[in-house]
Amino acid sequence: MKNILLVTILLLSSVSLFSQSAPLYWCDDFESYNVGDPIAQTSSDWNSWAELMNGLTAPFSDDAFVSNTYSNSGSNCLAFNANTSVAGPEDVVLPIGAGTPYVSGVFTLTHMIYVVSGAYWNIQAENVPGVTWALDVTLDATGNVNYATSGSAQTLLAATYPLNTWFEQSIVCDLTTNNWEVFHDGVSQGTFNNPVNQVASIDYYPTAGQEFYIDDVCLPYIPAQLDTLNAQVLSVGAINGLATQDRFPSVDIRNFGINDINSFDVTFDYDGSQITENITGLNLTTNSITNVIFTNPITLSLVTTAQAYISNINGGQTQNTSDDTLLTNVSVVVPAPNKLVIGEEATGTWCGWCPRGAVALNWMDKDYEGFWQGIAVHNGDPMTDATYDNAIGNYIAGYPSGLVDRGSAIDPGGFSQDFIQRVVIPPHARITNGAKIENNVLKVSLNLNFTTPINGNWRLACAVVEDSVTGTGPQYFQANYYSGGGSGSLIDVDGTDWANLGSNVNSNIMIYRHVARAINPSFLGDVLPQNSYSSGDVETVCFEFPLDPSWDLNQVHIVGMLFDSQGNTDNGSSSTIGTAETNGYLACSGSTEAIFLNGPDKLNVYPNPSNNILYVNNLPLETKSISIINIEGKVVIETEAKDILNVSKLSSGIYQINFNGKGWIETRKIIIE
Repeated sequence: MKNILLVTILLLSSVSLFSQSAPLYWCDDFESYNVGDPIAQTSSDWNSWAELMNGLTAPFSDDAFVSNTYSNSGSNCLAFNANTSVAGPEDVVLPIGAGTPYVSGVFTLTHMIYVVSGAYWNIQAENVPGVTWALDVTLDATGNVNYATSGSAQTLLAATYPLNTWFEQSIVCDLTTNNWEVFHDGVSQGTFNNPVNQVASIDYYPTAGQEFYIDDVCLPYIPAQLDTLNAQVLSVGAINGLATQDRFPSVDIRNFGINDINSFDVTFDYDGSQITENITGLNLTTNSITNVIFTNPITLSLVTTAQAYISNINGGQTQNTSDDTLLTNVSVVVPAPNKLVIGEEATGTWCGWCPRGAVALNWMDKDYEGFWQGIAVHNGDPMTDATYDNAIGNYIAGYPSGLVDRGSAIDPGGFSQDFIQRVVIPPHARITNGAKIENNVLKVSLNLNFTTPINGNWRLACAVVEDSVTGTGPQYFQANYYSGGGSGSLIDVDGTDWANLGSNVNSNIMIYRHVARAINPSFLGDVLPQNSYSSGDVETVCFEFPLDPSWDLNQVHIVGMLFDSQGNTDNGSSSTIGTAETNGYLACSGSTEAIFLNGPDKLNVYPNPSNNILYVNNLPLETKSISIINIEGKVVIETEAKDILNVSKLSSGIYQINFNGKGWIETRKIIIE
């Protein structure tokens, strides 16, 4: 073996060894094997993933083989050869050592790696692999390497590496202080705190098309030497939000001593103010962790740092104070005045991944109330609004998907990042909702007060959104691919973990929020009455929505959306019907009149509700036929295009009316009393 162990020792010398015990070492240079040996079958130190996960016996289909094609020291190395179509088949696990998972002390992984066309390996946090990934390491085929956690969703560090040559890749994990440092050929690439601060094994697993080789693997570990009494501030939960918002800090405290901890005080210091929690009644044993969520909040300001510190351990006993205090960053954004960001989520009860979108909308409500309005656009279930659903389908590639201010389609898990980028952009107009209800019709006026001049093809739309929607029967069951935990946890605002729910969540416990009930005059809106407006100008545009008797008007929000000439949402508005009624309805008349009914081109069906005759206003000339469909999807009326329809024989209920042309279809919702 070459000097890899010496390099590792030099790396460790940069880590404080105060209160550390003697180091432990394990290395493998593959020289004790023959070329072609399957490593998991031959060695007592290595395992295959299938062996550990499924209890399989040798020979293992996912084993890796000793090779002499490329070697860093001696003649041999471990090969992970390219498979252009699928990942693997090699998938081998190297347990780190006895006493894992390690949660304290200093652990180092050092290996030599030769990358031909990309590589992937990870650190597992639990002794049973496949439970928690502590770190994902992906080396792409162009010389970039990404260190990430949480299924590669959160990048912790990015760097570069040399292709087609051996280089030393090392990670020094100071688990005591949660400080992880990456070295390439002995040169530091940076440090990070890891949300999963423990280690148990290494997993080497090539994804499709990757070819790489490993040699001279070493796993030095320096256990921590515990003090008699030591309560450690281990970590502080991420704090981010908008200036003036309240946040409740979360701090993890670890017993990093020998004696049990029964009580302590923990204080959070931010922007000159302190809040303290007095914790009693504990029986915190060695290396156990307790999470403290403060009952009083901090108010976010422009200050971007804070600190948490612990005191009064076990009634004031003397303890090690070197790790009593932890500094943390606070991410604060200042929103633009009068700004409301609109998030639209494409979803459906049939979609097993869509609980992720519902949970994301709930968390956005909790974190950014007053600055954000979510809209759940349903597909293929009883909550579908055809106009909204058909249009948003042109903007997405699958379910669930999300649009923030009509930007690019994203996974709903990215709502927060896009929101932060949008909420700081000053809008061109402030929107005030007004409303009144007449003859079972919700009349809405959107009053625009322009703060910045605009020119061009700006548009306006209005949506009706309902919270707390329930229904009975299988169509209201929610498919749930998170059931059983195989896809990880999905924690909702109320603490519900979707992993603990069934694969098809019964309608009797499902409550659907942010449900899009209607959008007028269309998904894209209609052009404003004038082509340009100056700062200080005022415009009012009116909309009408026939009220469905199944809607709970106390749970309905009126949502206005002003689109710029590129189709992005410049600003939004949101209010309950009651608040809009208090604001007052402003009738549209004269040159600024722009009354939209329930469809593009003012195509309207009235009266709605009806019990006898339906009249069609502004029927497009190219309409070939008209069909009426009941809630079960059955066509109950099919007729040629005409502007008077007899519906007297239909039962009471909600129906969809389709206007069919060559290569197009327009839909409306009607109510038969």
